[in-house]
Amino acid sequence: MICGAPFRPIVASATAKLKLASQYDELAGKAAQFGLISAGDANLDDYVTARALEGLFSRIADEERAIRKDPLAQANSLIKKVFGAL
Repeated sequence: MICGAPFRPIVASATAKLKLASQYDELAGKAAQFGLISAGDANLDDYVTARALEGLFSRIADEERAIRKDPLAQANSLIKKVFGAL
């Protein structure tokens, strides 16, 4: 997960606060041995990081789709956001 490497420490810090990661990793590791889940999903920090990035990239794709559909409307919206904050 090279792309998510900068995000993983943030996720690890958050999951450590919940004290859930070690329990999840242990149970999910056993589930992965039986083929119930993929080995990549057996680590909570990696799983959460991957899903967060999927969500982020999905939102970026939605915005790009909207810009391509109507570039002028999106430009006006962006200009209002930038200059409306002043």
